[in-house]
Amino acid sequence: MDMNRRNFLKSSLVAAAAVSVPGVWLRAREASALEACESGVNFVIVQLKGGNDALNTVFPVSDGTGLNRTTYETVRPWLNIAASEAGPTQIGNDPLHNGALALHPHMTALKDLYDSGNLAVVLGAHYDKPNLSHDMSERIWYRADPQLSGPGSGWVGRAMDDLCVGQSQAVPAVDTMSELAPLFYGATNVLAFNSLSSLSFPTLSQLSSPDKADFKDHFLNLYSLASGESGFLAVLGNAGFAAVSKLADYRTANESYAVNLSNLLNGTNGGGPFGLAGTTQSYPLARQLRTILALMKGKQPGDVPLGCRIFRATHSGFDTHSNQGKHVPLGTKSLSQKVAENFPQEYHGRLLHRLDKALGAFWQDCIDHGLHRNTVIMVFSEFSRRIYENGVQTPESGTDHGTAGHMLVIGPTAAQSTGPASLAGGIYGAYPELDQPDANGNVRWQIDFRQVYAEILHRWLGLSQSTTNSIVGAGGFTPSPMGMLV
Repeated sequence: MDMNRRNFLKSSLVAAAAVSVPGVWLRAREASALEACESGVNFVIVQLKGGNDALNTVFPVSDGTGLNRTTYETVRPWLNIAASEAGPTQIGNDPLHNGALALHPHMTALKDLYDSGNLAVVLGAHYDKPNLSHDMSERIWYRADPQLSGPGSGWVGRAMDDLCVGQSQAVPAVDTMSELAPLFYGATNVLAFNSLSSLSFPTLSQLSSPDKADFKDHFLNLYSLASGESGFLAVLGNAGFAAVSKLADYRTANESYAVNLSNLLNGTNGGGPFGLAGTTQSYPLARQLRTILALMKGKQPGDVPLGCRIFRATHSGFDTHSNQGKHVPLGTKSLSQKVAENFPQEYHGRLLHRLDKALGAFWQDCIDHGLHRNTVIMVFSEFSRRIYENGVQTPESGTDHGTAGHMLVIGPTAAQSTGPASLAGGIYGAYPELDQPDANGNVRWQIDFRQVYAEILHRWLGLSQSTTNSIVGAGGFTPSPMGMLV
């Protein structure tokens, strides 16, 4: 029997669906009403992959009552940043020893955010019995479980499961990498993709446009039917329908709204502080944040909410065992010169500059569109580097895997926030005492990283205290208020 492609698709893919389209599909196709958990504040997670060197990200400028500056200069004769470089980026003092602290000299945008009350710096964040494996330490941070003894789901996944209980077709989160991070693992749907242009339902290239539309609609029908079943079929049906039905709306998101991020990437400045005219800076973090801003703006035209409000972006390359780079004083070479020359022999300084400008441009784009009022950003790395630099004292010098690092949280002040809380900027935790390392020569952690998670879960995402305690409470840990989000 002769059969054209369209009839073949209809007969082979929809034979089991030749019944009335179930009401759940019809309801889902109506006017893109969002599930309850798809509405609310935005939360953006930025991961520094590879183990960021925290001691040069926030460096000691003076000793205070301790020995951090003295020790820092002694154990890092090549990699230390001179105290004279601290002026433009000096923040507050170490709460433990009152020594002055500064952000890396290339991090001027974050210094501006600190001065405006939009940045909290959490010092010495980590966990007991640290693991120096990238993979294992990432798992610990993803699962909020230092012993890896609890459930295999991620801490964000468990939070979404509570927020989205009974809302099987909600898609509240997006991972801007092509592979989903385990921190999202749970029962709630999450989309993972690295560009808006990649969002299309996969069909054979030789099909005509009408056939492709038929193909997609028939799969939506099948997914909807499966969602009415039980067990694995229901999970597959809900996830498949939720993802496919979102693609067309997501594709309308417009990245051109992110003017400051585009200036940074395209080598333009438009009178703004982020782009350097004629010097393109094409790197993944700024591109991911530009996509996130477009998704936060919503479906176009009209800024219609898309339902995604939790996001992850990554900034990679921090495994600096060698070639970490010695900071060249800004009096010797200006920051604009360094950018134009791509930071020769200042590898870590280049990474931090790109982090700084991407976050600064993203926050300014949020301000320009009023999105800063309900957005919080959290920055973390799986661990820091060792106190001691590798002993070569040449451009090949670097640092090996370490332990406690610093977390950054950016958010709206009380005067800006329209969310359930506001950020109290400043310094939290304490700078690790560099002259008192652990038995392996690494810094001792000062604040459990789950304290930051708990603050965000309870104060920003609105989970109950008991649910928050359950999500971060592996091994009997109970968080206490930090006062960072109030």
